[in-house]
Amino acid sequence: MSNDYLGAGGRLTGGPAPELVRAGYAHEISHGPRLARWLSLADLAHAVALIEGGAVTGDDARGLLDGLLALDALDPDAFPWRAELGDAFNSREHELKARVGASAAGWLSAGRPRREAFRVALRLVARAGVLDLHDTTLDLASALVDLAERHADDLAADYTYLQPAQPSSIGHLLLTYAYPALRDADRMRGVHGWLDQSVAGVGGSAGSRWPLDRERLAELLGCAGVMTHAKDAMWQADGYVELAAVLATAATHGSQLGQDLEILASQEFAAVQLADRHSRASALMPQKRNPYALAVIRTQAGIAAGDLAAMLVTLHTGSARTDHFHLLNGSVPRALEEAVAVARLAAEVVGGMTIDAARWERAAREGFTAAADVADVLAVEAGLDYRTAHHVVGRAVRDLVEEGLPPDALTPERLSAAAEASVGRPVSLSAEALADALDPAACVAARLQTGSAAPAEVAAMIADCRARIAGARAVSAAARERATAAEDALRARARDLAR
Repeated sequence: MSNDYLGAGGRLTGGPAPELVRAGYAHEISHGPRLARWLSLADLAHAVALIEGGAVTGDDARGLLDGLLALDALDPDAFPWRAELGDAFNSREHELKARVGASAAGWLSAGRPRREAFRVALRLVARAGVLDLHDTTLDLASALVDLAERHADDLAADYTYLQPAQPSSIGHLLLTYAYPALRDADRMRGVHGWLDQSVAGVGGSAGSRWPLDRERLAELLGCAGVMTHAKDAMWQADGYVELAAVLATAATHGSQLGQDLEILASQEFAAVQLADRHSRASALMPQKRNPYALAVIRTQAGIAAGDLAAMLVTLHTGSARTDHFHLLNGSVPRALEEAVAVARLAAEVVGGMTIDAARWERAAREGFTAAADVADVLAVEAGLDYRTAHHVVGRAVRDLVEEGLPPDALTPERLSAAAEASVGRPVSLSAEALADALDPAACVAARLQTGSAAPAEVAAMIADCRARIAGARAVSAAARERATAAEDALRARARDLAR
């Protein structure tokens, strides 16, 4: 082992302790498959920049690029990762040396420590991952908007504290979840902007005497610019905390959707039903049809919150500490993969579920949801202040509930009696005005404000959401195209220089 170990024969003697390999290096090497493609791009860009700057020439330059291109073509899961060598970079360097010899492979670390390769790779994998999550989040928003449009005019009861609240529409309620998803996508694009700044070429953390052009490195990596300060570029982690916060926020929104759907899918509500492919049978109770996909969605929110807390705790150290990236190199790619998978599941759940519109309308008509509208009309028609009108209607509803009567049993006479009982004087309201106020559909149509459940407002919000989704997809597509073009151009440049 000693001849293979990075420090052997140099500053250190011998190889690492088995306990260090098991407790530390094995954990680091486990990140290799997720980081391999991006470490490869970081290495290729560094080699190209060295060669273009004239630092590496001749057979060594050609050998270095040939070897890196060969490593780039390997399957990351089949790569010979070796924990005793310390980390994924060392394993790659060891394999490179075996393929092209020490003279060519020895230039891989000229002008940079191996941690720079990890910093670059982590940004690249996160940049790609956040775009995947962004687009999948837009898929969820789009599925919600599609369903909202199909049920835009279907009457529903809004719920607060799991109690029927006000008349609404199914379309309006579904858009409640679409707008947070769009805000999540906005935040993802913001984090992508941070990730799109290159940290390559900073040397140890104070620069390097090697002819490495940082702007050229950014171009090779398809980045929009560079992080200016060398040490800050090498060690900054706050953007990853912001990324983790974005993931946790989006996961929380998914959890809220999942919890609401689980309640609405229950036998007691029976307002929605998940597709069979998103459900699971009970191993004991044959009658059960469990909305299992929703449990998966909710669980990821807890994991994402834990990842955020772990990052914040780990950062409670001094600056320029390996601890930070010992965590980030593994948790960031894994968290993004999990977030994308769960967001994709959420979009499919929404797209595959069915809604019982008649059940929603029954809840709106049977749940005294128009009580606030009756109080509004009573305040206007009878000349009462709203608080007094609210009190009168509350007493009338209580009387009906105690007698087991439905909302449409409320009459002007009962309302007047409730006023006498509660505020000591009768009120007068026409039967026509009361009937209109008691009709949940009429209540929804009477909403005046921007963003209300009124049909015209729901239609406007659906159009707004579609426009925002289209605009966000265009931004994402452009970012993907730029990154893909740069990756292709980097490999092409490396092949040209190797020839």
